[in-house]
Amino acid sequence: MVRAFSVHVIRTLRLGWIIAAIVASTVGMVRAAESSEPLQMIVMDPLALPLSCTCVEGTGQRRYDILAGFIANKIGRPIKVTFEESINLALIRTGGKADIIIGKRSMVLFDAKYTKLSVRPIAALTGKDGSTRLHGVFLVRKDNPAKTLADLAGGKILLGPVEDADTHAAAIAALAKAGVKNKLQIDTAGSIDAAAIAVVDREADAAVVSAFMIPLLEGCGKLEPNSVRVIGRTSPLAFVEVFVTEAVSNETARKLVAALYAVRGDAQLLKVMESQNGFIPIAKPDAAADPSANAHRWTDWRGAGRAGLMPNLPSALPNAPKRLWSTKLTGPAMAGPAATDAYVVVPDKSADFATDIFRCLDAATGREVWTLEYAAPEEIDYSNAPRATPVIQDGLVYLLGAAGHLHCVELTTGKVKWAVNLFHDFGADELLTWGTTSAPLVVDQMLIINPGAAEASVVALDRLTGRVIWKSPGHPAAYSAFIAGRFGGRRQIIGYDVAGIGGWDPKTGRRLWEVIPTEGTDFNVTTPIIVGDKLLLATENNATRLYAFDSEGKLQPKPIAVNDDLAPDTCTPVVINGRIFATGYGKLYCLDLTDGLKTVYHVEDDMFYDHVNITAGNNRVLIWTMAGDLLLISADADQYKLISGLRPFGPGSLDSMAHPAMVDDLLYLRSKNELICLRIGGQ
Repeated sequence: MVRAFSVHVIRTLRLGWIIAAIVASTVGMVRAAESSEPLQMIVMDPLALPLSCTCVEGTGQRRYDILAGFIANKIGRPIKVTFEESINLALIRTGGKADIIIGKRSMVLFDAKYTKLSVRPIAALTGKDGSTRLHGVFLVRKDNPAKTLADLAGGKILLGPVEDADTHAAAIAALAKAGVKNKLQIDTAGSIDAAAIAVVDREADAAVVSAFMIPLLEGCGKLEPNSVRVIGRTSPLAFVEVFVTEAVSNETARKLVAALYAVRGDAQLLKVMESQNGFIPIAKPDAAADPSANAHRWTDWRGAGRAGLMPNLPSALPNAPKRLWSTKLTGPAMAGPAATDAYVVVPDKSADFATDIFRCLDAATGREVWTLEYAAPEEIDYSNAPRATPVIQDGLVYLLGAAGHLHCVELTTGKVKWAVNLFHDFGADELLTWGTTSAPLVVDQMLIINPGAAEASVVALDRLTGRVIWKSPGHPAAYSAFIAGRFGGRRQIIGYDVAGIGGWDPKTGRRLWEVIPTEGTDFNVTTPIIVGDKLLLATENNATRLYAFDSEGKLQPKPIAVNDDLAPDTCTPVVINGRIFATGYGKLYCLDLTDGLKTVYHVEDDMFYDHVNITAGNNRVLIWTMAGDLLLISADADQYKLISGLRPFGPGSLDSMAHPAMVDDLLYLRSKNELICLRIGGQ
């Protein structure tokens, strides 16, 4: 695929730069021998010097040649640099070789899929403001009376190309949220700058461009200063990230990461890279605006946004999935793993039930990289093995045991940064009957935990140091995981305690609201589900309810929809394509979210009686039963439609409550004595 358009400024403006760029040349002094195989770096960053214009001083002039020399010196290996707008064009120039790719995340992933190149992100570049994120902005002419996106109804808007997620997918999401997606003509421009020019030329009423482009377009004379104005913006997405291909070994990738992180200490390099803090660990993607980005990691309970979505589910499971590796475990299968493209972290228990064990494995081989072990002999119903999924964020992983032991460790080394105990350190009266199960929640630079103590029911810790930021008094803890989102215009943390559901202000810890269920209390095991600006709850005594929020961000006590059929005790529902899927007491239910939670169908089977984990993606629903059945069903059929069914661990009851994890097309499943890695893609 050869793009017939420029991504950020018209190709003719920068053709001279591309021709003049020293592409595929060795840069930097290196410590390695001359015979060392050079690494091929492809640069697609729209703000790189050869790919941008020089009309605005200090913007669009990033010196990747200097960066390559810096990295080469750090890792002891030469680096060749090629600048291009697409991976496809770059591969033509490099003879098909690519080791490192740097560019806008959405475009790299788009091109990698087209060229069938396997890539994984290893670091993100901060901008001059310190951010790694990018907004698309909605432009109108200065004389256009529109003030909000809603005012665009009846007009015509031009989006950027599909591969530019900030100006396309995120823009569509913003229009849908504003209620005008179906009320205006939406077209896709050949390039982002062409969309902006069309607005000025009155060929369209509005356009979406990347936020950084406005001063460049004005500086290059494509837009007259102050000829357009911004009336809205998209949700933020990841901007420039560094990727490595499968040709790069894990060891080389680790060296590259260390070299990239070292940029922060070089003031001159920061200046020429137009960066405040250099390169930092990859942040969690925005699940709503860029769901495809989540396919490359499973770093939280139920994945990104705790939504249970697996974007890379195949249309059908292979008859015999390839088992890439397996690793022996010693404890009950209570907690599922968290995984990146480089590491898999799985909670475990010693065979004598006296020690908690957390194992970090090499994602490529299953080889053990490090373990964290500590004494945890407390007696707890249904074993005392850890229940909470590890949470990975910015190079750290948060590990929680059933007896309340919480450790923050370095992902690559297992070095403990800090540790607390949820019960002993915060004054909780006693252990929970089934142990603590709520995976800690990362909110900005905080880690939210729920000790359930009278004066510390919910607590925010500095996630880097473990220091207490705030403590909120309240009820004893429940078992459900907390979530965070914006409801009724107010950002808040939402979760269960033993009494009911509540919301907290993330900045202060002040409790914003509380709702006690009408049909008696529940065990409160299932996770609340975010459905747009509403909240879906499903529990054993109060069944399934959909709630709205008032303008002050408080949950309205009366649900706007109720389904009394689905009443799960432990199975958290998943939402896909306007359908809700969950199990309860031997039945699998499908509900219609768009029709008052009406039951579409249910199917009864003994395999659905015990705990079941359900995920969804790609118009499919993946069901993992406690007995070891792996089922793939249609997400949009009006009756139960089994597409594939497997028993990956063979015959016999498995007794696994552990949630699966999926990274790209790799599925991680565990039994009480084994973790396996299956490749389920390619169907």
